[in-house]
Amino acid sequence: MSDTSHQPLATSHPLPRAPRHDVPIGGRSGFTLIDGRQVHYLEWGRSGAPAVLCLHGGGQTAYMYEELGGRLAASYHVLAPDLPDHGDSDPTEEADRHGLAATLPALLAHFGIERCALVGASLGGIVSITYAAAHAEQVEAVALIDVGHRLEDEGVRKIIEFMSAHESFASLEEASVEVGKYLPFRKEVRPERLRRNLRQRDDGRWEWKHGYGRSLRQRGDDRAGNWRKVVEGLDDDAKSLRCPVLVLRGASSDVLSQQGAEDVTALIPGARMAVIANAGHLAAGDNPASTVGLIHSFLDEIFVGHAARDR
Repeated sequence: MSDTSHQPLATSHPLPRAPRHDVPIGGRSGFTLIDGRQVHYLEWGRSGAPAVLCLHGGGQTAYMYEELGGRLAASYHVLAPDLPDHGDSDPTEEADRHGLAATLPALLAHFGIERCALVGASLGGIVSITYAAAHAEQVEAVALIDVGHRLEDEGVRKIIEFMSAHESFASLEEASVEVGKYLPFRKEVRPERLRRNLRQRDDGRWEWKHGYGRSLRQRGDDRAGNWRKVVEGLDDDAKSLRCPVLVLRGASSDVLSQQGAEDVTALIPGARMAVIANAGHLAAGDNPASTVGLIHSFLDEIFVGHAARDR
């Protein structure tokens, strides 16, 4: 008689699994409490490697950096948090650029990061400039994705209108149709991937994982507000940067014009500029291969150069 005591019991039903959070390819998804506020983050690479802090754009989540994190994981420690009131992170009382930048020191200290490079897209780029100006000794380099101190009214208003247009969606499929209309450079918007940006309510409908839509709708006719307040003083902060800076612009962006990109590049001492083909404002998602390649090369140049000087 064969011994079957250690063989699994046959069953026609799959074993139950605990609920899972979306883990990025090659990385980790985690939660922590910082100053009593829940922060969700994605992470790649090993602690102790050169650190890269990635800050997403308004209305986005840390998952926009999945391709970049996977590419950098072998050589860098990549940390991408959901910004306050985005994704699965709690809000903070002060949500202007200075308030958002003020949440970063405790976050970096929590992960034992003393110096890092910053990668910021749109709002994340504004926060990156703000933080780098105030904490120059902690910042190795900055890569800005489609953002500057001069933005185009029409493009910004289009973002505001999309964020405030939909209180919720009946299904992920309905949401994917609307997102597809808004993002003409995306070949496909898969409904299941939108779970990263939407959460299902008790009534079955799906709402955005950010508070911008709610606040914009509450303003009524003044929902656009004076968006220029977001970038007030950003030119002075940019002018003060002394670390290497890469300015990236989506070739078809209606938010950062070619002149706007050239202006912010000229404003920052020693900054360089590159254009991402086949991409609009959300360049990291429109053309991830080119965006990732340009940032990877920029970071390698900075950190390999530092390593050579330290030998």
